[in-house]
Amino acid sequence: MANPSSDEKQTQKASNGHDGWLTRAQVAAELGYRSIFPIRKMEGQTLHPAREARGWVFDPAEVAAQKAKRSVSSTAALPMTEGRLAARVFYLFDHGRELREIVQELEVPPQVVRDLWHEWLVELEDGELERRKSAEEERRRRRQEAELRELERRNEQEQKNFETIMSAMATATLNGDKP
Repeated sequence: MANPSSDEKQTQKASNGHDGWLTRAQVAAELGYRSIFPIRKMEGQTLHPAREARGWVFDPAEVAAQKAKRSVSSTAALPMTEGRLAARVFYLFDHGRELREIVQELEVPPQVVRDLWHEWLVELEDGELERRKSAEEERRRRRQEAELRELERRNEQEQKNFETIMSAMATATLNGDKP
């Protein structure tokens, strides 16, 4: 004989209304993301999960609508510009994201994120001072190269003048010996 309380639980479990709903990882895979972080950002905005024993689950209809919206916007959207990418990466750094998470979410090479991380660490004023210092060093280097080229040009001209004078003296000496 079946226990009445266990029958109630089984009936309740079967009729929870979330059969066929998707987990975060399934939603990420369905939408073409490599991590669950973009899904977490959508929660409460475009996706409204429900709590179950197996974790948070998502309505397949909402996921399908998001997928359709994403496919339309991804075909119409231009590639992310350097400025937009930097702004997005800085935002994620400000909110405590790690290199691995940012690379997965934005699908950019780790070296790009590392370079932006170093830029993010340098404060605006320090960065501007460094930029000015680098620009001044570059101007100084170019000026020195120009001066060196000018010295080389003058040396070549002096060498030509010397050779002309020596040639003229040799010719004069030869002409002076003949009469």
